[in-house]
Amino acid sequence: MGLLGKILLTVIVIAGALLVLRTRAQARPPRVIPPVGSSPPRRALPIGWLASGVVVLMLGVAAFWLYSSWREAHDVLYVRVVDAGTGHVSHYRAYRGDIDDREFVTTDGIRVRLADTERLETSTIPPTRN
Repeated sequence: MGLLGKILLTVIVIAGALLVLRTRAQARPPRVIPPVGSSPPRRALPIGWLASGVVVLMLGVAAFWLYSSWREAHDVLYVRVVDAGTGHVSHYRAYRGDIDDREFVTTDGIRVRLADTERLETSTIPPTRN
């Protein structure tokens, strides 16, 4: 499930919760106006505040998750491309989110496509120069 699917699932859950709360509010019998001298009845739980708190918590968690996913996609990795036939090694730097199965885009904006005989290795440790 991709990022868009998770966001869509969160929106659907929030909309469903709001729909349930709205139908429960409409199903209640009409309120009876108490006599002038009596004190108003107290509700056991502040449902409105509780629901608002849950929604704010969900939005906060979703925002944190989106931010952490964005940060992870923008981690710089060191990419090593090795040609299995000749043994030639090339070094590049690329963002984690820009690396696909057989191609990647370097931090300089160069698109690199791998041949069938090449393999891609990634690392967070810079390569040693001989």
